[in-house]
Amino acid sequence: MNTFKKLKAITKENTFTVIEAGEGSEKLSADLRYIFEERISIGRVVSLGLSDAGTASSDVAVWSAEQGNSDASNGSAGFRRGSGPYICCTYDRRRAKKELADIGLIYKKDYYFAEDLFCLLDDMKECRIAFVTYDRSAKGFLKKIIFGYAAKHGKKLPDKYSSASVLYLILGLPHILCQTLSKNNLYKDYDRICFLNATDAVRFKNDHPEDAHKVITLETLQAHTLAPSYMREVYFDRRQNTCACVKPLKTLWVGRNGSARLCDCPDFLDVSIGDIGVTNLTGTWESPVARIIRLSVINNTYTFCSHSLCSSISKSAESNELLERKKVHDYDRPYTINFASDYSCNLHCPSCRRGIHAKNDADEDMVIDSCINDLANSGWLDKADTLLVGGGGEVFLSEHYKRVLYDTGIKRNKITIMTNATLFTPMEWEKLEGKYEHINFMVSVDAATKKTYEKVRCGGSFERLMKNMDFLSDLRKKNKVDKVTVILIVQRANYKEIPDFIRWAKDKGFDNVNLSHIRNWGSFDDRDFSENVSMFDKNSKIKPELAAVLKDPACCDEIVSMSWNPD
Repeated sequence: MNTFKKLKAITKENTFTVIEAGEGSEKLSADLRYIFEERISIGRVVSLGLSDAGTASSDVAVWSAEQGNSDASNGSAGFRRGSGPYICCTYDRRRAKKELADIGLIYKKDYYFAEDLFCLLDDMKECRIAFVTYDRSAKGFLKKIIFGYAAKHGKKLPDKYSSASVLYLILGLPHILCQTLSKNNLYKDYDRICFLNATDAVRFKNDHPEDAHKVITLETLQAHTLAPSYMREVYFDRRQNTCACVKPLKTLWVGRNGSARLCDCPDFLDVSIGDIGVTNLTGTWESPVARIIRLSVINNTYTFCSHSLCSSISKSAESNELLERKKVHDYDRPYTINFASDYSCNLHCPSCRRGIHAKNDADEDMVIDSCINDLANSGWLDKADTLLVGGGGEVFLSEHYKRVLYDTGIKRNKITIMTNATLFTPMEWEKLEGKYEHINFMVSVDAATKKTYEKVRCGGSFERLMKNMDFLSDLRKKNKVDKVTVILIVQRANYKEIPDFIRWAKDKGFDNVNLSHIRNWGSFDDRDFSENVSMFDKNSKIKPELAAVLKDPACCDEIVSMSWNPD
């Protein structure tokens, strides 16, 4: 029996009854209902206690999920052949299957296990997709992608790489010919046009607005096709963490090429939900993967968050005992946006990159503009309670970041600027002053001395930075700036300066000192990073040398926050 075809035939026409079987199944049942509430109709919930003896429980509680009342019935009175279809939620599939058989229910005829439905979360499953690339050299890679996608879903493509649902195109052709192919309705029978990267996707959207709504990238396709496996991860995750963080419910981080995450730090939650600037914003925000990530917060598993890097989680107690689910409502847009799409910077710090990237090429500029246009046209930039600009590069170098900061078409009263402050001058302040009622700064400094600064902040002038920080300090003391956070990325080159850095920050009247441990973003080989750069071992535990420095009384000051658990 083809389970998918059977499920597809009954998802909308029938109302399912949920069977909760065994310990912890109420968590599974709630997970199922949250993810599928708009996809299938769920009526009542039936609780089946799995007995130690391996036979059906004598008491079966039956209640209406809608009305919230309950009544008890004896034996298997709550279960009737033909009264389904049922969906069974259980951690012990083998045992539940046996006991449901004892009651008289037949698997795939009267009921399914919840995980059988997860394949429905792949929104691209039934789409007719045209795969396109402008680069001849990508032919082999693209071929693997198509066959990989087909194999994942049990489809077999003919030798000529084309079928009724998938068109394989290699457009290593002149630009004018690509336009001609589109005008001849080459894509009219396809639901999606998939590109390998955001650059080609945005270029195609700009050239062919009539097909713009069909365009996706490989990143978006992957996010949708991985939704069933992501759902399985969070569904069967037994962890329960007391962390109170709800950032993934209302936060959007937009990085290079528009790559989107649901946290203000992609290192803490590195699961893509698609790319901004290419696909529909609302569709990306409300995609199955985005909803599954939010589920992992609501049910307290935090399945996709870094339990070692994120201090909010690492500092919270964790067990397998079920906690009360978070009572939240769904947000129809992000309330916090961290726009970090421009990678250009006047510095080239080893903690961030290998070489200089001070200017974007035309393709990079095109993609960043597309991201800004979509976010601005949607009103999300205006409506966000918190808008952080920067993080991917230097705000006061980037014309794109300045467009977000200074463009009169974007109206808001609050902004947070992430900068290295080397280009923050009184002239830049004049453009900001009066435009925003509330302005916050987050400044990456990383050193307390000139010698260390020139080592860890390559290309920067310590004297110029200190002059600019004095100016910022004066703005803060006059309350023209709401809050200033100074950041020190802790590494072997600067960890001894932590106490002096804190004392300097207090003297300047800054509000917060953020100590964050360095991460390897490709600047170092793994062995060199572990032995000569990081002050944490492979288990993310503080090395003894750093622990000794952190005993300094300055490190206990109330203005200090650490991105790790000091215990």
